Amino acid sequence: MTSDLVDWRVVVLRSLISKYITHRDTNLLSISNTRPVPSNQDNPTTRNIYTDPPRSVATKYPEVPAPDDPLAPISIAARWASRDLYGEDMPGVAADLLEKGFDTSSLRRLAGELQVHNRDAIEALVGAMFRELGVAYPLLEQTAKLIASRQIAREVIAGIRNAWTAANHLEIALWNRIPETPELEAIFAINDEVDWDIPYGRSLSELDEALYAEFAKLAVTSIVSTDSQFISKEES
Repeated sequence: MTSDLVDWRVVVLRSLISKYITHRDTNLLSISNTRPVPSNQDNPTTRNIYTDPPRSVATKYPEVPAPDDPLAPISIAARWASRDLYGEDMPGVAADLLEKGFDTSSLRRLAGELQVHNRDAIEALVGAMFRELGVAYPLLEQTAKLIASRQIAREVIAGIRNAWTAANHLEIALWNRIPETPELEAIFAINDEVDWDIPYGRSLSELDEALYAEFAKLAVTSIVSTDSQFISKEES
């Protein structure tokens, strides 16, 4: 491991270089489209829904808060605990946090870890980093998934994420097709309905509006006893 005394700027530079040579995209906002190609992909009304640019509907849903900073420690902790980040992603994440102005001993050490191949190898270090950043860690996986899902919903409403790709990511990558809330159940159902044969389902425009409406509900979901999981340094 890198010594705590090493200049953090050197650590950041090494980590940034590693992000360019790794095979995995470590952009915090990237989403893998793991959904099979829709059966009606030749239909011009549906074939582009996963690649269309995101659109903001924030004015239609003013009750939805703006999404958190993707580099907020609680956001990263939720993604990590819900297994939406891989072990090899974390040195790059740590480097991004250092660049943003965060600075702790564990954060520097994690940013210097260039040979990470699995979660278990760095779990203790990652946990120490989150606690030093003020997060009440560890998070329960279910709680973490809900926090991550609410953040994704807010990003959809704000026009940061493509709604259909986000729905696909929630259903397959984050929840493994098992919805735990009514909002998630509705989103998964809409995400499946888009593959129906045209005579049997709603029009794409109807599904699109329904999907945004459910994301708006998910975006304001209260997560009992978890909204205070992040303890700011000023309050501690």
